[in-house]
Amino acid sequence: MDKRLTELSLFSGYGGFSLGLRLAGLQTKTVGYIEIAPYCQDILKARIQDGNLDDAPIWPDIHAFRGEQCRGVVDIITAGFPCPPFSIAGRKRGAADPRNLWPETIRVIREVGPSYVLLENVPGILSAGRQQHSTGYAGEVIGQLSELGYDCEWGVVSATETGAPHLRKRWWCLAYTDRAGLAQRQEQELLVQQ
Repeated sequence: MDKRLTELSLFSGYGGFSLGLRLAGLQTKTVGYIEIAPYCQDILKARIQDGNLDDAPIWPDIHAFRGEQCRGVVDIITAGFPCPPFSIAGRKRGAADPRNLWPETIRVIREVGPSYVLLENVPGILSAGRQQHSTGYAGEVIGQLSELGYDCEWGVVSATETGAPHLRKRWWCLAYTDRAGLAQRQEQELLVQQ
């Protein structure tokens, strides 16, 4: 029996999350990639072919992806959802930016129901949309994950803190749920509705 954590990679890029999980010492198996950029799709295909990434389907559009097909199959969703809506170098439009794909990300998380979610974005996510949350748009992200039954731990980590020779700060969020506790909450909600 395969005891590896199964991963669904959203906004896969070149497969950095999938590779990073392995470099961190986790036993994972990627069961799907979602990536819209043809160039990145070609990189994923090349890394699959050379054995550096798991052979799994590549879906080209998160909008068309239906997570129900992966429900009960995926242990962890990884997602570096697009950062331009939150970047301090941009207009910081947050939720108002049409490039904001957090709503699609949370939809897939809801449909798949993994035990873990690992997110990455720019530190500007902590200030974009501050009028709604003291933690910026990150408050929206954490709040929606919490509504689904996840506990979250988050913070900003720079690349220098991990030994890299450049600053490159990033916001990271690990969301996790106690499956037994989640099932119990869902059962209680059903009893209340009856």
